This record gives sequence, structure tokens and C-alpha cells, in this order.
Amino acid sequence: MVIPSWYTTSKKPLNGSFFREQAEFLDQSKVGQFVVLYGDEVSTPLLKFLWIYFLSLVKSSWAIRKDLVIQSPDAYGFIVPKNRRVPEKHRVKLAIRLYQKAFLTLKGTGFIPDLIHAQSGMDAGIYAHKLSKAHSIPFVIMEHQVFVFHYYSRYRAKLVLEAFASAKKTAAVSYDERRQVLMNQPNCNPEVIWNLVDETKYQIQLEKRNKVFTIVTILNSLPIKGSDTFLEAMYALSKETQEFKFIMIGKGADEKSNDPASNAFVRKSKELGIYDFGVFIPFVERNQISGILNTAHVFVSPSIQEPHGIAIREAMMCGLPVVTTANGGAEDTVFDEVGLVVPVKNAKALSKAILKFKIKELIFQPEKIREIAIKQCGTQAFLRKMNDFYNLKS
Repeated sequence: MVIPSWYTTSKKPLNGSFFREQAEFLDQSKVGQFVVLYGDEVSTPLLKFLWIYFLSLVKSSWAIRKDLVIQSPDAYGFIVPKNRRVPEKHRVKLAIRLYQKAFLTLKGTGFIPDLIHAQSGMDAGIYAHKLSKAHSIPFVIMEHQVFVFHYYSRYRAKLVLEAFASAKKTAAVSYDERRQVLMNQPNCNPEVIWNLVDETKYQIQLEKRNKVFTIVTILNSLPIKGSDTFLEAMYALSKETQEFKFIMIGKGADEKSNDPASNAFVRKSKELGIYDFGVFIPFVERNQISGILNTAHVFVSPSIQEPHGIAIREAMMCGLPVVTTANGGAEDTVFDEVGLVVPVKNAKALSKAILKFKIKELIFQPEKIREIAIKQCGTQAFLRKMNDFYNLKS
């Protein structure tokens, strides 16, 4: 059974899509029978929250529904109410109780798991740990996100760290992520399992490369993703050459939106006077990503921190060299045969590195770049790692 910390729902079909894709791949690969149980946190009025809290105390089980979550593999969802006026300790206790009772409903369908996989310790690890103790089912944790606690109360952080100490096995999606976990909870020993990137969905198509030197990035408008650094690098590059264009994919690229988070890339590019060099794409269907990546000559990751860097690996599957900041997850794969690593929040260094690609001071072999990505996080590498991870005797 998989418990994700975030997952694809009917209202948020992109939320945790890679969690769903990985579970689907493992299910179809016959690693085991996978069933997802997901409690979707939804802001709830105080009186309704209190009513649900009361019901959770008197009911012996809790309703779960397939229509709340995207299917394949089989997935069951339920609502976990949240209200900021309620002390966090009570919110967490309610969520734990709802997971316990939703699990009893799932058991009532005849499904009894042999293993619980928490996709991220925050907060799935908490629920997996409590279910493990209550039902004597072993659990494992794979951490996928930035391992920081500044948004967490001491109570919630304590539960997360207890889960890592108690899990049968733990894993992280990069060596930097592993280090973050161990800095907070040394009483575990995470192995590194890079996220799945299905190489069959990406190809090298050199004939699609634009005639004009093109830089592409995939990110969102959160400060940690470094969009300002990227655009400042584009500004610095424009002082050296006018013969280039850049493509920004992700939230922040919506020119029609009035939401500051959704049009951040557009506004910043206009402030810097480089808007005309840019192409802004707020959303790309999964089956179209390869085509867009193949129009570019270099992929850039300007993040402050990346747990893994799926977009980097997707670009590598298309044979693109990479310029990245030293953001953690990227450093596992971006070395001499792949691209260049520069300091975080250093737009000039980023610009200088990109210029080396533009003037062909550096030349890379697309097939070699793709081969490195496949060897690290392609389907067979991921399948082998997960089979070992789920073997609790190894």
C-alpha cells in the first residue's frame, strides 16, 4: 500500500503526478499489487471541522472514494479537514485518526497490505508509522522533498523524525537529500534511489533544434526555484549577444493571468527588458515535453535546492547538455560529460556558462548524455532499485 504526502486528485491532476506514475509503473511491472490511500487536506470552516472531529471519535470506519483521486493504480481518497484556528496538535491527531479509520474501510474491501510505502516522510511517514504500529505491518519511507522543518511545529517534526527512526528501510532521491535526512535523524540509513524517468517517453530529435540558439528551463515561481536568477542570467547574456532566445515552462509563465505568482516570469522579463527574447509556456502536457525540449540547445536549472531534479533528467533523455546551480539533486548527475555546475544565486556565472555552449567552446555528445540518464534513473534501473528496496530481508 502506498501513502503519498501529495497526490493527483480530480481537482489537482498535476499534484504528485510523478508519485502516481511511479506507483503505476511498479504495479504494471508486477513488483506487487499497489493500492494508494490518500487523505487530501482541504481548508474547512471551523464548525464543520469540529463536527468532523466529533464524528472521527464515534465512527468505527471512514468513507473512502475512488472518484477523489486519479486512478491507475487503484487509489482511494478521503478529505482531511484543516483549519488554522485549530492548534496543530489537534489537526495532526485528527488526520492520524482519519487515516486509521480509512484504512479499516480499505481492509473491509479485502485488501490487506504486506508493506506500507510512505512517499515522503512529511507527512505520509507519520501516517504510515501509526498504521504500522496499530496493525503490525512493516513500512518504508522514500523522501522526495526538501527536508526542512521551518513550516512544522515541534510536535509534527518529532513525529516525522520518529517515523524515520522506526521505518524498516528509508531512501532518498539524491545524496544531498540523504544528507539532509541524516542531519536531522541519524538513527536511520537512507539509501539513494533516483526518481523514475521513463526513457520511452523522451527521444533525441536533433532535427527539431531551433536555428537560433535556444535555452530552456522548467520551474515554478517559488523563490527556491531561482526564476529571478535565470532571468537575470538572460539579461547578462543579452549584453554579450542578441542571437538567442529562452523558453520558460511552468507556473509563472501565464501572460494572461493577473495572479502575481502565475505571471512572475513575464513581469520580471519586462522589468529587465528581455521580454522579446522569451517564450512563456505555463503548462505542457506530459506527452509534449520531449518535443519542446528538443527545440532547445541547452537546459538550465537555476534552483537554490532540488531534491532530485526530474526536469534535468528529462532534458538529458533528449540529449540536452545542462547548466545547473549546485542545488543538490542535480549534482548527482551533472558532471563533465553532461554539463556545467555553477554556484547558486549567481546570475553572472550562469550566463558565462551558457555562453560557452553558445560559442561552442564546449561540445557534448547527445547519446552519451542520454545514456547517463538512463543508467541512473531509467525504467530498468528504477525497477531494480525498488525490488531491492521492498525486499526487507536484504
